[in-house]
Amino acid sequence: MAPAAALGSLLFPLGIFAWLRAHPTADPSVVVPLQHFEIVTTVSLLAFGLAILLAIAAVQIAQYRILFLCLGFMAMGGIFAVHAIDTPGILQVGEDGAYAGAVVGVSAYLSLFVPALFFAASYTPLTAAFERRLPFSPAGWLIVLLGTALLVYGALAIVSTELIASLPFGVRPWSTAMAATTIGLLLFSAWRQARSYLVARLPLQGVLVLSFMLLVEAQVIMMLGQVWHLSWWLYHLLMLVGVGLAVWSLAAQRAKGLSLRAVMEATLELEVKVGAELIHAESIAALAAAVEAKDENTRGHNTRVAELAVRIGRAMELPTDTLRTLARAGLLHDVGKIGIPDAILNKPGPLDPEEWTVIKTHPALGQEILARVPSLHREAEIVIAHHERVDGSGYPHALRGDQIPLEARILAVADTYDVLISDRPYRKAFDQERALRILGEESGTHLWEPAVRALIRSLGELEDRRAAA
Repeated sequence: MAPAAALGSLLFPLGIFAWLRAHPTADPSVVVPLQHFEIVTTVSLLAFGLAILLAIAAVQIAQYRILFLCLGFMAMGGIFAVHAIDTPGILQVGEDGAYAGAVVGVSAYLSLFVPALFFAASYTPLTAAFERRLPFSPAGWLIVLLGTALLVYGALAIVSTELIASLPFGVRPWSTAMAATTIGLLLFSAWRQARSYLVARLPLQGVLVLSFMLLVEAQVIMMLGQVWHLSWWLYHLLMLVGVGLAVWSLAAQRAKGLSLRAVMEATLELEVKVGAELIHAESIAALAAAVEAKDENTRGHNTRVAELAVRIGRAMELPTDTLRTLARAGLLHDVGKIGIPDAILNKPGPLDPEEWTVIKTHPALGQEILARVPSLHREAEIVIAHHERVDGSGYPHALRGDQIPLEARILAVADTYDVLISDRPYRKAFDQERALRILGEESGTHLWEPAVRALIRSLGELEDRRAAA
């Protein structure tokens, strides 16, 4: 029913517009500057509000895809605000008022064209392909740069109205070319988002598709409608509904207790999954498989540790790039066991001191293996440190506290927990309650306390979700 309702909501305004244009007597001129100012200002405020929420999520996840969505709605809010302020008869009167109508037209086209550029950038395969290689640190400057540009544009629209009015963007053929480009970019964004919706069927995914399509219709009506006529007013209504739906859906998901991070990760399919890391990294898959084949007593351990480490990292609200590093390091943390003799690795009972000395070489062996893969240098630093302990009692270098890489401290907690709840040749698995009690006893001495708390928190949330299901 939802797709049918969405299709109806798209066809209905187009049908009204076509009918009004075909019956000029039923399409009167409605010149109400104050109401125009109010509607456009409302759209601007909604777009700015959505941009703020997306900015928070972008910082939490450290992903350019969300940042580009944020910049798109930020640009829409800023340029459409100029569209509102320069409404003839509101602020601009006298000689400046003569140019205000042209500024309104220029801002109308720019208010969809500029956001469409950012929206399309968020969905291009190029962004997804290079996302892992791009540092997120310049992201804040992009927001500052766009904010500055919007302020300059707004100031010029008020102080030098004639200058903005002289821009050709509000008249043909420039306006037609911009409108066609805008429609193409928005349709591309809608198509890419629809692919995600058809797989996961999440509400905000579908709402974003609908919002993009409503903005497409708004652009069509803006281009074909006659200024100040009833049919022309439809594009303002479509922009209001399109942005309002996105804000409403995001607020509804938050009201259900979901974090901004969780909502946006699901909406844009940004959630880090261990299986995906195996699929997209052949070297990781091959090494992980080799370890699984070598150590018959711990089959599945590496994948479970990777999943636990990612869960801990997400509970600590670490950025996506760090979660991906945790996933890969978790899969490979025992890769050094490839160099350990089978007689020791698969011994059915406890190890003697000499055998323990051999086993303790596996972090260094793992580092040597991973250091040969240029893309896994960070993972190599984590692997050699995953048996270090915060009080300095670990191996191989007896590192303490912050000397241990953050990811290694998290991995140690995930590794310890999975060992405790798994069967071993020398003992049966502990139940979750006993395992968590042991983690609590080692928290702050052997194990990093924030990671232990995050694991307990994430396990509790998982149980709550299972109970609700």
